[in-house]
Amino acid sequence: MFKKISVRSLLILSIALTIVSAVITYLNVQQKKEAVSLVIHNYKVIQASTKLLSLLKDVEIGHKGYLITTDKSFLQPYEEALLDINHDIDTLTQLVKDNPRQIEILKQKLVPLVDQKMTSLNESLLILKNFGRDSASHFTGMRIVKANMDSIHFWTSNFILYEQALLKERSEDLERTYFFTDVVRFSSFMVIGIISIAALITIANKENDNKRLLIELQQFNQQLEYKVKERTRQLEEANKNLVRLNEEKNHFLGITTHDLKAPLAGISGLLELMKLEKVPLSGKHLEYIQLMEDTCQDMLRLISDLLDLSRIEQGTTNTTIREISIPKVIGQLEDHFRSWALRKNIKLIFDNQVSGKELFTDQDILIRILDNMISNAIKFSAKNKEVKVSISRENSFFRFSVADQGPGIRDEERMKLFRRFQKLSARPSDGESSSGLGLSIVKDLVEFLNGTIEVESEFGNGAEFIVKLPTS
Repeated sequence: MFKKISVRSLLILSIALTIVSAVITYLNVQQKKEAVSLVIHNYKVIQASTKLLSLLKDVEIGHKGYLITTDKSFLQPYEEALLDINHDIDTLTQLVKDNPRQIEILKQKLVPLVDQKMTSLNESLLILKNFGRDSASHFTGMRIVKANMDSIHFWTSNFILYEQALLKERSEDLERTYFFTDVVRFSSFMVIGIISIAALITIANKENDNKRLLIELQQFNQQLEYKVKERTRQLEEANKNLVRLNEEKNHFLGITTHDLKAPLAGISGLLELMKLEKVPLSGKHLEYIQLMEDTCQDMLRLISDLLDLSRIEQGTTNTTIREISIPKVIGQLEDHFRSWALRKNIKLIFDNQVSGKELFTDQDILIRILDNMISNAIKFSAKNKEVKVSISRENSFFRFSVADQGPGIRDEERMKLFRRFQKLSARPSDGESSSGLGLSIVKDLVEFLNGTIEVESEFGNGAEFIVKLPTS
């Protein structure tokens, strides 16, 4: 049962009950204060009424004592009581001013009777003075004077009885308020106690659940650690195998490419000798020789790419940083690509804006970078187009730019541009081969020289590849 009740709900309920209990207690306290104030008010009215009756009795006793003995010492309490009677009547008037019934009795019954009593007492003192004690005694013993005092007793008792009835009623209300307050407080504490017990039971259940879950989690964690260790061991073994296979692949690749490079170079040399011989060759034979030469160059370029890739993967790319001559590098590239550009009737422009030996870098790697960039530009340019190679200096960098008038690069293919073995939608314009390795190798070699490479292209309007290398 308690598992279904959240501790938060129990706490909210407990707080709500505490607030309700506090509000009810506050209202009961205010009601109790009001009831106590009314009870005290009734006591004051009863006290003032009783005091008025007592003062009238003192006046009457002092008056009789003086009439009997003519001893003026009896007049002192008489005169003091006369002064207090007026004050007591004023007090009573203030106390019962909000009670129409009592104020009516006071003003229409008691006050006139008291005034009449005071008048009769004063008259008896005048009779004593003028006619003697017997006449004064006879006057005070008259029936009308006694009836006056009896009326005062009656209405005073009536006044007091009414206040006593109010006092009893208000005392009962006060007792009910005390009882209700005690019941509310006891009930609230009992409910809060029950909720607290329920909260404790819920917390205990949750703690047991947490302990159980912790044990299950620890067991699961141990199983997972074992599986992770086992999987790690398997991955380490697989990785060792992959490293071994990769080393074997690189070793085989290195041997194969070196072994292929020598005969291809020999074939290229023989083809060159055939062209130099004085034996006249027909145009078709020269075309065949040229095709064989181009094929050998493609194969040599692919072998160079594979060797570069192997060295990059093994981290064995060696660099010889020295001051190089930019014009000399341009001359080598121009000689290398002149015949290919002429066959496609492509205008190959070299715009060199630097001179002398100002760049410190690895010359072989730089030539490999520019060779790949220029060969791509010629390969993807149609006949009768233009390829421009620009070299300039920007602050502490050398800027190498190769711009072509080929098909350009689609925006969605830019992400694949420098990845290995990625072929884009644009194809070589004259049937040349493309391995998809050139630009990825260029990027690796540029970064190896602490440089950057970027491309600017609008599809259909050619492309420009820009390499920036630090001067030193």
